[in-house]
Amino acid sequence: MRRGHLLHLLLAALVLVAWLPRATAAGDALDEIQRRGRLVVGVKKDVPLWGHLDPRSGLPVGLEPDLAADLARRLGVRLELVGLLTAERIDAVARRQVDVLVATLSDTPDRRQQLRLVLPHYYASGANVMARRDKGFTRWSDLRNRRVCGRRGAFYNRAITVTHGVDVVAVYGNHLALAALRDGRCDAVLYDDINIIALLQEPAWLAEFEMPLPTLHVAPWAIAVHPDEGGGRLEARVSHAVADWHRTGLLLDLQRKWGIPESDFTRRRHEAWTRRLPGGAWYCGDSAGKGTPEDCL
Repeated sequence: MRRGHLLHLLLAALVLVAWLPRATAAGDALDEIQRRGRLVVGVKKDVPLWGHLDPRSGLPVGLEPDLAADLARRLGVRLELVGLLTAERIDAVARRQVDVLVATLSDTPDRRQQLRLVLPHYYASGANVMARRDKGFTRWSDLRNRRVCGRRGAFYNRAITVTHGVDVVAVYGNHLALAALRDGRCDAVLYDDINIIALLQEPAWLAEFEMPLPTLHVAPWAIAVHPDEGGGRLEARVSHAVADWHRTGLLLDLQRKWGIPESDFTRRRHEAWTRRLPGGAWYCGDSAGKGTPEDCL
């Protein structure tokens, strides 16, 4: 009887030890950020309007760095931005080089296995191509046996290859893919549609290039934190901030500031988060949770 009781206590202790690190990590990230007085946020450094390096300051600027600044303001700490390429994003979070990632990250099943993706989503985009107007592409099948460049790490590269037989040449960074398109080494560049739209706001690109095909694989974007922060205070604060961005219209305002065409996604989310139920309560609630309606996420 005594031996069985000791075994029960030992098993209980092992369960407690296994649980404690995760629970502690969930509570410590925000404590550490506030202790150091600085929030480290990973953003893109090669996506015009969303996150690119200012040629004068050398610092990342764009819509997502503006969101990062708002997060730091809400936490009452200074902001440190880390500019990243697409292929660097996952490792930067996994190795805790950044506290938070706000970097055009599409929500996919694979990424949910690697990171903690915070709800609600804050944007959405899909895959399209930018090509020279004189190529005359009108269907995805037109790209078979053509040289199509894309950035390494984009979630839709393989899907486009499997579904449409497009051979995607993955390069390390958007700037390399776009340079290859300009000088004719690539017939088209596979890219997020919203980024192509942004590039085509520039006369130099618009004169010779177009986005000729229907957008595929539309996916929402999520802010990411380390997996150990799942259910913790940092995730809760970020979730509340994103909900507030939708409710106050900040995302719509920042699109206008950066000259980004208003997206259906942000417009619909703004309508959902500002909607009230007959009794006066918010339709979406204060932030995302288990009972949050799908059209709020």
